[in-house]
Amino acid sequence: MIPLNTNLDDLSQQLKKHSGWFVAIGAILIILGFLALSYQFVATVFSVYFIGILLLVAGIAQAAHSFKLKGYGQTALWAVMGVLYIIAGIISFTQPVAVSAAFTLIISFLLVVSGITQIINAMNNKGFPKWGWWLFSGIITLVLGLMIMLGWPANSLWVLGMFLGIDLIFQGWAYVAVGLAIKSTKD
Repeated sequence: MIPLNTNLDDLSQQLKKHSGWFVAIGAILIILGFLALSYQFVATVFSVYFIGILLLVAGIAQAAHSFKLKGYGQTALWAVMGVLYIIAGIISFTQPVAVSAAFTLIISFLLVVSGITQIINAMNNKGFPKWGWWLFSGIITLVLGLMIMLGWPANSLWVLGMFLGIDLIFQGWAYVAVGLAIKSTKD
């Protein structure tokens, strides 16, 4: 941990000293990303299980917290919400393929809405420099959402794993690039 009162030269030296860690973490993320892309079904199920764990933990915490809210008149509501999270977590473990189908459909809707929003924003801001990139990004996002939607539910077995793999690879390259850039800075 770098102290808050560190000046920029000290911070630069600290980062430079640990730049190898950025590169190493990046390399690990890239390898994991390629593994996820190679085994997209396994990565999809892993993603569903991970979300299931998050839902279980959140549900248990919410249900436990509800009993500490006596006197607010909403104890039962908080408890029910916690139980629903727990049920959703359990379903993630017992029906991972069905949950991946639901997640894939939700993601496709989100991509379509995001793409349309980006396109509208780009068209409304034509005066911005390079606004065409914003428009291009919106079109790509919209097309991706529609492609996923049209391939649903068959593509539900690999879409989440593919997204995870691509994300890990891009994060890994970002870590490597930052690590190498820090390492190459002059003192």
